[in-house]
Amino acid sequence: MRSRRYALAAGLALAYSLALLGDQMLYVFLPSDPAAAGIAAASLGIVLSANRFVRLGANSLGGLLSDRLGRRRPYLLGMALALASTTGYLLSSSFWPLLLWRIVWGIAFALISVGGVAIMLDLSTSEDRGRTVGTYQSLLQLGTLLGLVLSGVLTDLLGYRGTLTIYVPLAALGLIVAVWVLRAPGAGEGSTARHEGSAGLGTLAALRPLDARLLAPAYVTFASLFAGSGVLMATLGVYLKQLAAEPGTTLVVPIASLTGMLLATRRLAGMVGAPIAGHLLDRFGNRRNVAAAGVLVSLMGFMVLATGRRVGMVATGVVLVAVGESLLHPAVVVWTGDGTPPHLRGVVMGGLATAGDLGAALGPLVGYALLETAGLRAAYALCAALTLSALLLLASVRSAAPSRPARLASARDAADVSRAGGGTASRSPPRRPTASAWARRRRARRRRHPGGAPEPVRSAQRATASRWPGRPRPGPAPT
Repeated sequence: MRSRRYALAAGLALAYSLALLGDQMLYVFLPSDPAAAGIAAASLGIVLSANRFVRLGANSLGGLLSDRLGRRRPYLLGMALALASTTGYLLSSSFWPLLLWRIVWGIAFALISVGGVAIMLDLSTSEDRGRTVGTYQSLLQLGTLLGLVLSGVLTDLLGYRGTLTIYVPLAALGLIVAVWVLRAPGAGEGSTARHEGSAGLGTLAALRPLDARLLAPAYVTFASLFAGSGVLMATLGVYLKQLAAEPGTTLVVPIASLTGMLLATRRLAGMVGAPIAGHLLDRFGNRRNVAAAGVLVSLMGFMVLATGRRVGMVATGVVLVAVGESLLHPAVVVWTGDGTPPHLRGVVMGGLATAGDLGAALGPLVGYALLETAGLRAAYALCAALTLSALLLLASVRSAAPSRPARLASARDAADVSRAGGGTASRSPPRRPTASAWARRRRARRRRHPGGAPEPVRSAQRATASRWPGRPRPGPAPT
C-alpha cells in the first residue's frame, strides 16, 4: 500500500510538472521580451496575473467537482485544459487570445493542484499523512525547479515559440502520465460512493459542522503566501539593487544572478524540508506545533530582512523564510486534511488554496505601494507583523493532533480505498456501540425475558462483555 501510494505521488508530481512548463516559460521569458508574444509591456502584468485571479473562484469550484464526481475526472479535465492552454500560447500572437488562454490555465491549475492534494489525503491515514503529503510536495518542488531551469535554457537556445513547440508535446505526455497513474480502481475515486446521500444536503449545509479551528490554517496560509510568494518574491530584486547602490557595497555575483539563486533557494528548501516536516508530523502528531515552528522560522527571516543592511543579511533572511515555509506548508495541508471528512476534502482544500492565492495576489500590490512611500524595509516589517499574528493565532488554538476517532475513521477510509483498488490494508476494527445502543439492548432483553435471561443468553452476554471491556458485565439473574 505504501509503495503504491508513493508511486502515485511520483506520477502525479510528474504530470503536474509537465503541465506547468508553459506557464513557467512565460514568467521566465516574457518580462524581458513581451513583444515575442505580440503584447505590449504595459499589458504584461495583466497577462501574467490573470490566472491567479481566476483561481480565487476556481479553486473551490474545482474542489466541489472533485467531491461530487470523484477525483479522477476533474483531475484529467485539468490536465486536458493545461494541454489546450499551452497550445494556445503557441498559437496566440496578440493580447486577447493570450489572455483567454491564461484564464483557461487558471482553471486547469485549480483542478490539478486541488485534486492532487485531495487524492494524496484520501490515500493516507493520520499515521502516515505527513510523510505522504511531504513527499508529494517535495516532488512538486523538484519538478518546478527543473522546469524553471529548463525554460531558461531552452528560451535562450530556441526562443519563445521554439520552446513552446517542445512544451506542447510534453504537456500531452503529462496527460498520458495522469491517465496511466489514475487507471487503477480506487486511485482517484475519492469517497463519493460512501456519501451519496450527503451530496443532496448541499455543500454549505455540509460545511457548517466542520471544526472552526480549520480557519487557523487558512489564515496562516494567507499570511505566509502574502509575505513570501507575494511581497518577498516580487521585491527581492529591487531590494538587492538598492543595497548594491549603497556606498561600500561590492557584489561578486551580478544582481540578476543573485536574485535567481535566492529565489531558487525557496524551491530547494521546499524540496528538502517538506519530507522532514512530514516525518515530524507523523512522529509527534501535533500539526499545530510543526506549523508554529515554521511560522517562527519565517518570522525570524522577515525580521532579518527588515533590519539588515547588507546583502549577506538579506540572503540569510531569504533562506530562513524558505526553511520556515518548507515546514509550514505541509503542516497546514495535513492539519486541514485531518479535520475534514473525505467527502468534503476537495472543496475545503480548494478554500485553503484560495486563501493562499489571495495572499499571493495582494502581496505584490502592497509591496510595491510601500516601495513608493515608506520603503521596502517597511514592507518587510509589515510581513513580520503579519507572520507574528499568524504565530499568535496558532498559540491561541487548541492542540491540533488528530483524535482517536479521527484516526479510526482515517483507517476505515484507507481500508475502503485499498479494497476498491486491490490493496492489502487490514480490515478496520468494529465500531463500539454507544451508551444509548446498550440501553436499547437491555430494554429489549427485559421485554423478551421478564423473569431473567436463560443460560444461553447469559453466555452470549458474557462473550459480548469480554469483547467490549468498557461495558459492565451482567449481574446474577433475578430470582
